[in-house]
Amino acid sequence: MTALADDERQELAQSVRAACERMASEERVRAVAYGEAGDDRKGGSGFDPSLWDALCNQVGVAAIALPEHLGGAGYGASALGVVAHELGRALAPVPFVSSTVLATGLLLDLGEGDPDADKRLAGLAEGGRTAAAALTGDGGLWHRNAVTLRAIRSNDEWRINGTAQHVLGGAVADDLVVVANAEDGEPAVFLLDPADETVVVQPEDVLDGTRPMATMTLRAARAVRLSGAEPVDEVIERNVNVAIAVLSAEQVGACERVLENATAYARTREQFGRPIGSFQAIKHKCADMLVDLEWARSASQAALQALDGTDSGAGEADWRASMAKAVCSEALRNTVHANVQIHGGIGFTWEDSAHLYLRRARTDEVLFGSPAQHWDRLATLIKLV
Repeated sequence: MTALADDERQELAQSVRAACERMASEERVRAVAYGEAGDDRKGGSGFDPSLWDALCNQVGVAAIALPEHLGGAGYGASALGVVAHELGRALAPVPFVSSTVLATGLLLDLGEGDPDADKRLAGLAEGGRTAAAALTGDGGLWHRNAVTLRAIRSNDEWRINGTAQHVLGGAVADDLVVVANAEDGEPAVFLLDPADETVVVQPEDVLDGTRPMATMTLRAARAVRLSGAEPVDEVIERNVNVAIAVLSAEQVGACERVLENATAYARTREQFGRPIGSFQAIKHKCADMLVDLEWARSASQAALQALDGTDSGAGEADWRASMAKAVCSEALRNTVHANVQIHGGIGFTWEDSAHLYLRRARTDEVLFGSPAQHWDRLATLIKLV
């Protein structure tokens, strides 16, 4: 794994931010996520292929964590976090967490069994393909008991039955990675083609249009079983930890942008002949938002560094990832609520950007498990240490 130097980190962040500023304006995000008129009653795809192509081919975001022999840069979770931070600021409608982080990570670690593994990973790295992963039946916290899909081997061919809901990025994925219980009752990882007639993909109505999800119904779906050198449970656990740590970096980026919007509004909006930012109550809210932001930033960085093994927390990735998910989810929720209150009546309207970040916060809060679930997981893991 290659370490990301400080100047490289800054350059990467600037490149991603420049692409988002150029191609992911609020108007563009609304059009992609909610329809051309920006009306939340008209569904958009939630995926901007033009932005994704620019990020992949001009910046190389989808190849950051891939090894060099596959055309990647060989960086670790911290580099993924740098990209995620900037995407979170802009609410960029791209499948970074679902495809580049989670699905690609599983395919990279469990490539045995897939005859086209290198070609598939190269397509994902170039942005020409996207992938999605269905680990549990409800898209929530990963654990063995949450697996609802069932795999049966017949005539040297694997078939999978069942339904998986809330599959992040599932509606636009070219490859589908799923976890299903094999005949021995143990979870196994499989690769499916979402375009196959045995796979029914139904896009879901979601609160946050920049986070498209789908329900996958598998009717004896043809599948390829994947394997690797490590136990499947360990591979899934590690990749889920990376996904939620990178998601926490997105939440920090959104939190940072919300604070900037709130303070800018507080400086310009006047009441009783003076900016509302001069009032003590608004000052207190902004101060609380800053504390939440820095708390979240520290938790997210601690998780990413543990996953990379770059600090004394190496070996603590499990509980640090859960801590980051819980802390960053609560921080973003608190921050967007304070931002709505600072904006007053306009903050409750669909036309204001506060509404977009509120939807992102509420969606991210339950993605891969709620804060309460991760606090419980954190407590359990610490007892085991």
